[in-house]
Amino acid sequence: MKHVMLIGFMGAGKSRVGALLADRLGIPFLDLDRLVEQREGRAIPAIFERSGEAAFRDAEHAALRSLESLEPAVVACGGGVILSDENRSLLSRLGQVVYLSVTAEEALARIGDTSGRPLLSGDAASMAPRILGARLALYRAAADFIVDTSGRAPAEVMEEVLGLIQASAERSLVHVSAGAGYDVMVGSGTIAAVGETVTATTRARRAVIISDTNVAPLYTAAVTASLAAAGVESEIIVFEAGETSKNWETAGMLVSHMANRRLGRDGAVVALGGGVVGDLAGFAAAVYVRGIPVVQVPTTLLAQVDSSLGGKTGVDLPAGKNLAGAFWQPSAVISDISVLATLPDAEWASGLVEVAKSALLAGEAETQALERDAHHLRFRDHVAVRHAVLMAAGFKARVVSDDERESGSRECLNLGHTFGHALERVVGYGTISHGVAVAIGMRFAARLAEELVGAEPRLTQRIDTLLDMIGATDAMPTGIVPERIIEAMLGDKKARGGVVRFVLLRDPGDWVIVPVEAAVLERHVESVLERD
Repeated sequence: MKHVMLIGFMGAGKSRVGALLADRLGIPFLDLDRLVEQREGRAIPAIFERSGEAAFRDAEHAALRSLESLEPAVVACGGGVILSDENRSLLSRLGQVVYLSVTAEEALARIGDTSGRPLLSGDAASMAPRILGARLALYRAAADFIVDTSGRAPAEVMEEVLGLIQASAERSLVHVSAGAGYDVMVGSGTIAAVGETVTATTRARRAVIISDTNVAPLYTAAVTASLAAAGVESEIIVFEAGETSKNWETAGMLVSHMANRRLGRDGAVVALGGGVVGDLAGFAAAVYVRGIPVVQVPTTLLAQVDSSLGGKTGVDLPAGKNLAGAFWQPSAVISDISVLATLPDAEWASGLVEVAKSALLAGEAETQALERDAHHLRFRDHVAVRHAVLMAAGFKARVVSDDERESGSRECLNLGHTFGHALERVVGYGTISHGVAVAIGMRFAARLAEELVGAEPRLTQRIDTLLDMIGATDAMPTGIVPERIIEAMLGDKKARGGVVRFVLLRDPGDWVIVPVEAAVLERHVESVLERD
């Protein structure tokens, strides 16, 4: 067993949680700040006052290095330990890193007297949020697990940390019966299983890893190493990140590269990235030599809960989103939830919108569970994220297994997307995030449902509240002409005979497909544009 390293902002409860955890594990508890003081022979405020912050950080790094020679312990680290690249690398070598998250406001309430906190000297109320904001991405990047401590007692937080440590190697499988059938593997560190999964499900000995400029620098080394360990030779093809790359030109480039590298029908594609990567790589796999296997390795929340499952692949056309494509089921999906910690907030919110969509379609129990977990999900609490991914992936797996080609029940997955896709097209792909567009579309559909299928206004309010809770903004872009939105919806591939069809909820789990008359559609589009 290695150390358990607790990181987080001051006031997150690292010392109290750490002491409780060490007692349960039967190993020592160490406070890195106290270790610094022992080694330096003076208190931390005195180090700051006489020698400055740089001297303290040097002493902190030396104390951290000293842990390499000690027996396993639970270690509560200072809030700024993650500021150094060397420290973050050292943390990962020392053991499992758990980020205890807390808001700046709650941290200050817990701390009370800040006189012993050199970095908060002065106006603590204004300084704490700025310091936490500057460190947030570093905390997330350094962590193996994230546990939200907001509103929780130390004992409750400790139990969650203990459960994560004990189940760190646990992998859950969700089966999809579409096509030849395949499994979705959900867990932490599952990216290391790419090689064994490719060989087990495709028998390929050569693979092309398709990724984008954002994801490739982060994870291709790990995927390449996993494939090599399984005896699979691999090459990497990278394209520019973003929705604007989801076009014929990029798809043709991918297929041409595969042909130039003489990838045969006994090869495979590994799609490493978010929804755009999955759609493009899946499409290339579907059309190259009339189809080779693809293993999806989604690295965004949206892709893990939605786009990587179900076999929809394709590219955007000037006339609309996803108008060219193919149904091509993956051989496997590997969802590593530990890679989600570094997602930008906008990408995170986009994924949570798809989780909300799935919960509302699945039923009352799933919706209530999401409402309970919404706060923790915003802070990327590991257990809440795992539950959300399994819930949404499990729901989509059931729908896709029942209706692979979207000829029936699968159409429910378009909740919020009819208006959302139209909005994306009108303002320009990539101008507004997919999640924000779908969230606006869900709010739009809720108001349509009140008029057309008798949904209660309380359901609209509930949907609005849930979307607000997960951080899905209701900010409609300005300057949009209603006629352009309607024209875009009429060009949607789900329209029938010039009539736009909407997925409408009467209650969680109770949905219908409704064709909407032009006059009703125009009135609601004008209303939502005026409201925003």
